[in-house]
Amino acid sequence: MNNIPRIGFFLICFLCLPAWPQSSLDSLVASAEHFESDGQWEKAATVYEQILKIDPVSIPALNRLGAIRVRRGEYRKGVELYERAYKLNPSEFATNLNLGIAFIKMQDYRSAIAPLTRAVSTGPDQPQPRELLGVALIAQDDYTHAIPHLEKVLVLNPDDTGAVYLLNRAYLQTRQFDKALRTFERLEILAPDSIWVHILRGQAYDGLGENEKAVGEFEAAKIAQPDDALVRFSLGFMYWKVHRYRDAQTELKQALKLDTGFKEAWFYVGDSYLNDERPDDAAKILEQVAKDDPGNMRAHLALGKAYEKLNRSTDAVRAFETALKLDPNRSDAHYLLGRLYQKLGRPADSEREIQLSRKQRRQQLQQEESLLKAAGARGDATRSLELAPSH
Repeated sequence: MNNIPRIGFFLICFLCLPAWPQSSLDSLVASAEHFESDGQWEKAATVYEQILKIDPVSIPALNRLGAIRVRRGEYRKGVELYERAYKLNPSEFATNLNLGIAFIKMQDYRSAIAPLTRAVSTGPDQPQPRELLGVALIAQDDYTHAIPHLEKVLVLNPDDTGAVYLLNRAYLQTRQFDKALRTFERLEILAPDSIWVHILRGQAYDGLGENEKAVGEFEAAKIAQPDDALVRFSLGFMYWKVHRYRDAQTELKQALKLDTGFKEAWFYVGDSYLNDERPDDAAKILEQVAKDDPGNMRAHLALGKAYEKLNRSTDAVRAFETALKLDPNRSDAHYLLGRLYQKLGRPADSEREIQLSRKQRRQQLQQEESLLKAAGARGDATRSLELAPSH
């Protein structure tokens, strides 16, 4: 659980008391290390506490005791011990690595970045702090800065499957789909039976707009691992995207059966019902989605469409207006609301919304054009890997 490098355990004693000669300290160190190797963590912790009473500035003892606290899930206590060690020597590699590990285990990825950056600076050829820094940056949605660290990890350790997965995710998020696809050969060699090969390749094909190829990858993943909720959700999502709504409903419902907490699936179930001309069923699901996640603009927008099909015009207006409060730049929401205002005999409101829709649509097309040009200049064709350190 704790990949802390075994550092030579010598004690710098500023308060050398005659009652505790070096031989006694060495004996305590040996005892603590024995308890650790034997998995007797509390006994080891007791000895390290004794050592720190004799030598409060022992960086190794602070690190080892901190590691035991982190191992036991006492993250805050571990961080306090590591921070004491950091104040004594801010450039200590092990201390900074340990701090980064503790913050990642606490899911405090922002705080992990600074100590891991220091660890990388101190040990530039050590793959672990680079990989963990990549994890922390990805958790902050900073994929661009994560990529060079993960690429360096694979130079240092070409067989690190976890780093390959993380790098693929970063390539996908930065829309470097060609680079993502080129790494799949390595993944297939390192993990030939992993469903993640299919999942990541499917995500890349999705990003490239090659939807049928993406569907094929997720169908292959389903054959390999039919009881995986993410696989079933991914396949359901792609069926939804290619308008195979009934197939989408089957896969998305199965994902929810396998993992009742997979809340993202509910929106696509509801929207699939909507597009399958089942507005009543869609409204029931989308109402719950909007209630559970009031900031979900797409849920309110789809709910408005369902209400309109059910001739619940007042409810539809309210849903479209809520969607636009959450995202005023949705041209489709302005258009739908304008069309509904027209039906309700509100011509001025209708004209305003229609004009806003046209203006925003023109701006959107201009932006898409510039992005396409930029992507071409770079040579580009166009939700949990888990964020956890390797053990």
